Amino acid sequence: MAVICVIGASTGWLPTLATDLMTVFDEPLEIRLVDINPKALRLCAEWGQAVRRHFRHEHRFIPFTDRREALRGADGVIITIATGGLDAMEQDLLIPEKYGIYATVGDTSGPGSWSRALRNVPVFRRFAEDFQEICPRAIIANYTNPMAILTATLRTCCDNPVVGLCHAYFETKDVIQKIFGLKDWSPISISVAGMNHFTWVVDFRIGREDGYRLLREKIGAGSIRDLLPKESRDEIDIWSGHELCAEMYDAFGYLPYPADRHISEFVSYAIAGNPERYRMDSRKASGDRYDTVRYCNIKRTTVADRRKSLAGRDERLARFVREEQAAAGRGEPGRKPHRSRETGAEMIHAYLHNRPFTDAANALNVGQIPGLPLNACVETLCVVDGLGVRPLMVPNVAEHLLEIMRPAALCQKWLAEGILRDNADLRLQALYRDPLCAHLKPHEIRRMASELVEANRPFLAEV
Repeated sequence: MAVICVIGASTGWLPTLATDLMTVFDEPLEIRLVDINPKALRLCAEWGQAVRRHFRHEHRFIPFTDRREALRGADGVIITIATGGLDAMEQDLLIPEKYGIYATVGDTSGPGSWSRALRNVPVFRRFAEDFQEICPRAIIANYTNPMAILTATLRTCCDNPVVGLCHAYFETKDVIQKIFGLKDWSPISISVAGMNHFTWVVDFRIGREDGYRLLREKIGAGSIRDLLPKESRDEIDIWSGHELCAEMYDAFGYLPYPADRHISEFVSYAIAGNPERYRMDSRKASGDRYDTVRYCNIKRTTVADRRKSLAGRDERLARFVREEQAAAGRGEPGRKPHRSRETGAEMIHAYLHNRPFTDAANALNVGQIPGLPLNACVETLCVVDGLGVRPLMVPNVAEHLLEIMRPAALCQKWLAEGILRDNADLRLQALYRDPLCAHLKPHEIRRMASELVEANRPFLAEV
């Protein structure tokens, strides 16, 4: 029986990832749940016990409050935590906003990510030390942001195979599918290179035809704006526009990850320097309105939006569990959970059973993107098999794309190293050179950094 440990058994992530595991694995699983919230932990365990009847095997769901105990004998580990939660994230957004940085997400790049890394890297270092000691051969799948920095932390601090996962690759293929009116992804071959939430389509094919040639022909005398969907929804039901994606394609000749909310945080000109803003009508029955940057109409996901989406989530899952238990008692089929498009379960399965699986993933740069710093965490296609996680080389990244990506790659590398080495100067160097801070003077950046450090005091013994 394979043992999978989920660190951060939240009612948001656990049902999705556990459903994927039970669908992919054709064998019984022991899924160990670890969380600091006893209510969520109990509810997730009850969910697992209620839905396992829909699957072929009698999977076991066991709650743990002791992480180290849960890791004993683990074959795979999934991490989905958020140190400090939304209260901490609120400061990641509000403090930089005082300095003219209107972060639209704040979890991957920029000062918000810098702050988030301060409180998460020490936690991930402790996780890595436990993995090295207790389950040194287990594969680690990380879903926590800042993805690149935390995946680099794990890979630096333990010898386990480590993979960082996100849904940007899915969204990119979705947009290409819609542009060409394809029934599904099957004709699409794609090569991506970059960092989490800032990848570029270096090359792609539709069937055996050059995708960029077909795209230019399809655009003709018009604009890629005529072809792109106005907006799209990600895997966690957050909407993003694509006007900045179009702007970047026009300027640089390549398609970036299409979600404007994320890619805007990697350049100096979109959301920094007190950009003009307005409230956009969501066109939803609820009457919600989005905080929006005028340039390219880039929407912000506020902490209030996130709190609203979380409201009632536990109760909805509890109601689902009660309905499943009642249906089982009556001998009725109930509602089988559906598998998601996440590929963490397939990567864990590929490693444990030596069945090669290829998908986009984050890993340390060991040369797969020549021209970006070695040991920065980058995102390319990777093969996972019994040998671990092996990135595929992308040798043909255009030089101007490398220069667009280099600042963020260096900043993320320096920040991870600065926190792990307890080097305050290196941490500051990362912030000085962050594109979102380009409009600030050094003393202003230091003052902002001090405020962010102070806001994180409740979550750290020392930073």
